[in-house]
Amino acid sequence: LRSLKDNAGQPIWNHANDTILGHKVCISEFMPTAESGSKPIAFGDFSYYWIICRRPVSIRTLTEQFTNVDCIGYLAYELLDGKLVRPEAIKVMQITD
Repeated sequence: LRSLKDNAGQPIWNHANDTILGHKVCISEFMPTAESGSKPIAFGDFSYYWIICRRPVSIRTLTEQFTNVDCIGYLAYELLDGKLVRPEAIKVMQITD
């Protein structure tokens, strides 16, 4: 990826500030490793990936569990959903042999 160039012969990766075509690079541990058949790179406008709160946060107090150390515990739940509402906004790169 770091050796790819655009139509003008300029590298698409800027080593000085870690950008691709002027956009900041974000490295995620949740993307697959770069091996044949995997899709380890996603590029685009992620503002079109919407995250929706399906249920408000609910919080439970756990008083009994921590009485021996004179503390109170809290357990929180939230139900979220997400969807790419404009599929053409993000493209992924697939590794081939």
